[in-house]
Amino acid sequence: MAAIPLLVVGLWAEWQSFFHLWYGSIIYNHGFLVLGGTLFLLYRRRHALKALTLNGSPLGLLFLAGSIAVLILSQAADIRVFRLALVPLIIIFWGWSIWGKAFLSSAGGPLLLLIFAVPVWDDLSPLLQHITVFFNTILLRAADIPATIHEFFITLDVGTFFVENGCSGVRYMMVALFLAAFYGLLYYRSNIRIALLIIAAGLLSMVANWIRVFGIIAAGHYTNMETSLIEDHELFGWAVFIVVTLVPLFFISGKLEQALPGIDDSSNHGKPEAVPASGAYTSMKWPVIASLLLLLPLLVPAALNARTETLASSWAPKLPEPDSHWSGPLRHASIWQPDYVKPDINLGGVYVSDDLEQVQMQMTGYRRQAQNKELIFYGNQLFDRKQWKLVSKASRTLKSNLSVSPDTINETVIQKNGESSYVILWSWYQVGDQLTSSRTEAKIQGALNKLRGDARGALWALAGRCGGSNDAECADQRVIFERFLQSLK
Repeated sequence: MAAIPLLVVGLWAEWQSFFHLWYGSIIYNHGFLVLGGTLFLLYRRRHALKALTLNGSPLGLLFLAGSIAVLILSQAADIRVFRLALVPLIIIFWGWSIWGKAFLSSAGGPLLLLIFAVPVWDDLSPLLQHITVFFNTILLRAADIPATIHEFFITLDVGTFFVENGCSGVRYMMVALFLAAFYGLLYYRSNIRIALLIIAAGLLSMVANWIRVFGIIAAGHYTNMETSLIEDHELFGWAVFIVVTLVPLFFISGKLEQALPGIDDSSNHGKPEAVPASGAYTSMKWPVIASLLLLLPLLVPAALNARTETLASSWAPKLPEPDSHWSGPLRHASIWQPDYVKPDINLGGVYVSDDLEQVQMQMTGYRRQAQNKELIFYGNQLFDRKQWKLVSKASRTLKSNLSVSPDTINETVIQKNGESSYVILWSWYQVGDQLTSSRTEAKIQGALNKLRGDARGALWALAGRCGGSNDAECADQRVIFERFLQSLK
């Protein structure tokens, strides 16, 4: 019990992210059930946990140190999926380093249940969408319902259905896998039977989702799209899940409780066999070192906070001044705007040359990157896709070595929706004081900089008009871009 405050405090940021995820996402709100199941199993094994004695493990401590290092780097890069996936592993490695393998036997299984509430399962959605469409094609043919299938669109005479991410069934699969693993850890003493039950749960959850989607499509077909099931099928989905997944799983679990030939049923997860420990491994240094390592994810950001805040508040970038052959920037003129979320800095203006050529320079950045306010972030786009569409993307090496940009920049050509207006963009990133055109390098360098107390990051870009979409029609603007960059002081 005394370890609970330590585990909460040391991983406080991760627990906060877990609760925000579970509360705010309909796909992962079963996370509260997973956490409750984990705590219940640990409570059931409380006597075995109380009986553990000090048996320090150098290998466990090594894994703990490595996972803590990865967590701190993931915190700096704000890679949520890594941060949350590491939580059960860190707790397991922490206990292993103090009490040895006996802790793995007692607490390893229940703690790994948290994986079912980590946002790693979304990546299965596209595959499950394809599988759902494939089997619904078979079901529609069997029911003699004419349909035209194109990717995730199922078109009937009465209307079109789109098998979106929510129709992939990944939500039902996560719940089914968790319930099977929970039941297996609660009642089984064989890892093979636990694995068989989990596999059965996964397959049944997929079948339930195919039937759910087919039921919605069939209802739309037979009611001429007038049924409320098309728009509101939450209750229907869970009803199908109970009938097709949970009821059969109940009978399967009963069958698996009977001893299977060739499976050793003598293991006991709740009462691990005691392993004598030598004096070197029973020292108090093992829990002290392991607990100090566990506190590092909390202490490192706190130690760097003052420097991070000083750099952030003192950073006041300006648009550069070109030589006398250019005038500007004209602050209220723009050719294009990036689509970034809540930037702290948004500088932009158009420069005009002596021969009346125009270049827009844009700097959009964050003084202190944090969650949902990051330079490299799925919500940040180089252009607003509601206004523009992508024509081409490429990397381009500049002819001259310039101090204001990296040697290689990203070139993007976009077209205004519904118009014949084309714009060419040259863009790169500033992370701290480093310049790069690579998103990956910007993400990694940003994480390393955060560990030094520098969380600054910005997008730099040039924008100009093109005569058309092909390479030759943008050649003149590229020359103008290079001329402008060479003119900057």
